[in-house]
Amino acid sequence: MSAGMGQSEIALKVRELGAVQPWSQSICLPHGIETAPRDQVSHGKNLVKWGRIRPLVEAVGVQGRVVLDVGCNEGYFSLALAQMGARVIGIDADPNRIEKARFVRQVLGAENLRFECMNIYSDEFLSEVPEVDFSLCLGFLHRVPDPISAVSRLALKAKVVLFEWKALKYGPHDEPFACYTGSLSDGGVFGTQHWLMSVACVEAMLRRAGFTRFHRVDDPSSRRAVLVAGRAPSPVFELPDRVLYRARWRTLLSHTKRYALTLRKIIDGRLNA
Repeated sequence: MSAGMGQSEIALKVRELGAVQPWSQSICLPHGIETAPRDQVSHGKNLVKWGRIRPLVEAVGVQGRVVLDVGCNEGYFSLALAQMGARVIGIDADPNRIEKARFVRQVLGAENLRFECMNIYSDEFLSEVPEVDFSLCLGFLHRVPDPISAVSRLALKAKVVLFEWKALKYGPHDEPFACYTGSLSDGGVFGTQHWLMSVACVEAMLRRAGFTRFHRVDDPSSRRAVLVAGRAPSPVFELPDRVLYRARWRTLLSHTKRYALTLRKIIDGRLNA
């Protein structure tokens, strides 16, 4: 299903697109061509991430449903959802990512799937994106400058939302805390890490947006968390939460480390003044 493209043509295009912007996701194309290495270990990588969230997506049930993949990157998860029988709209604010996603869709001959260059704060998001049954938001929340507005806009479109993000991993584990990191990058506003938020913080925003049912996955040993939210019964909300709470001594050590780092910055600042 390579749309008439041969091995050398596909390989050349993969290299050309990778020269403009390095491939982020490992996607298998015809003739054994891969966009990025498959030896992934980080929870932020697509193959590892899909292994973690696939049981939750299956519990939600996407066959015959309309699904929105927000921050779709190069399209790996959109393709996986389409292969499960969903009708998928993938959006990303990065035109280079969308170009690669469209190339992958063409090469694989994927159906019931389209990609649009769009960000969630745009007027086009409200006017052109239809209401959907399910939205996937992976690696998203820590990359948006205003998460409350993003969640509110998603609440207008999706009945069920699955968030996966780089979560806040110090301080009180089960309280609604957020930390602004302010880290800078050359990847534009959505390529920068803005906020680290606890699961309780994200859940509080979702409750404010009208969601009432939740399934939580949070392990202090992993930097990533998963939260599924909806307004109506679903098999995914019948699953037991997978939350490991920090022991109090670990919380104390976490606070102590942060306070020590802050004190060191204060002392260094005074010494250098």
